[in-house]
Amino acid sequence: MNKRLTSMFIPYYLKDNELYVFLQRRNFDAKHPNSLGSFGGGLENEENNEKALIREISEELEYTPINYSLLGVFEDDYSISNYYIEEVKENFETSISIHEGKGGEWHLAKKVIGRDDISLNTNNVMQEMIVKIEKSLK
Repeated sequence: MNKRLTSMFIPYYLKDNELYVFLQRRNFDAKHPNSLGSFGGGLENEENNEKALIREISEELEYTPINYSLLGVFEDDYSISNYYIEEVKENFETSISIHEGKGGEWHLAKKVIGRDDISLNTNNVMQEMIVKIEKSLK
């Protein structure tokens, strides 16, 4: 089975050395219904990962990532996903319009790990993101 290639996006901010992440609450008809996940989607035609990232986030959030960085490549049973992160302002959600899922929610990254309403891949990404951000603060 060929796995889907995707580009995913997690906006974040730091406050008092704590990492907050903006995650999507997925629709009931989506894969991993009503769970927390990230925004983004599959590559189309001859797109590379960064072009797919820009297109997907423009479509889903009416936002254009500019200062993003690649967190890493994560694989699950269905996809191989490039996860991009970008530090944004705490009021990020006031400057976007969400067109996918049930909306977006800010979460303290450490508190979403291991919850029963987070997709396994997003859970793994959160663990990696926390390690990377904490190293950058030292």
